[in-house]
Amino acid sequence: MRSKPYLPILLERLKDPEFAVNYLTEVIQHENQEAFMIALRHVIEARQENMTDLADEIGITRQGLYKTLSEEGNPRLSTLNQLLKSLGMTIKITGDIAA
Repeated sequence: MRSKPYLPILLERLKDPEFAVNYLTEVIQHENQEAFMIALRHVIEARQENMTDLADEIGITRQGLYKTLSEEGNPRLSTLNQLLKSLGMTIKITGDIAA
C-alpha cells in the first residue's frame, strides 16, 4: 500500500486556525529555528496568502519575506511579531513562577 504525501494533508489541516496555533506551538518548543520557519511557511501556504500583499503588510520586500521564511531565515523579533499578527497570532510567554 502506497503512503500519501504528508504535505497536502498537513496544509489542509493547517487551514484550521486552532490546529495552526497548536502546530506552531509544538514546533517552537523544540528550539529549532529552522523547523519553526518551515512550519510558519506551511501555515502561510495553507492560508494561501499572497506573498506580495503579506510582505507589504509587514513592511518588508517580497524577497525579504521569502528570505525570512527560508530555513536560514533569522527574522528580527519585530518582523516575526508583524508576520504572526498578520496571521491573527501572537507570541505568548508562559511559565511556572514560584513565589
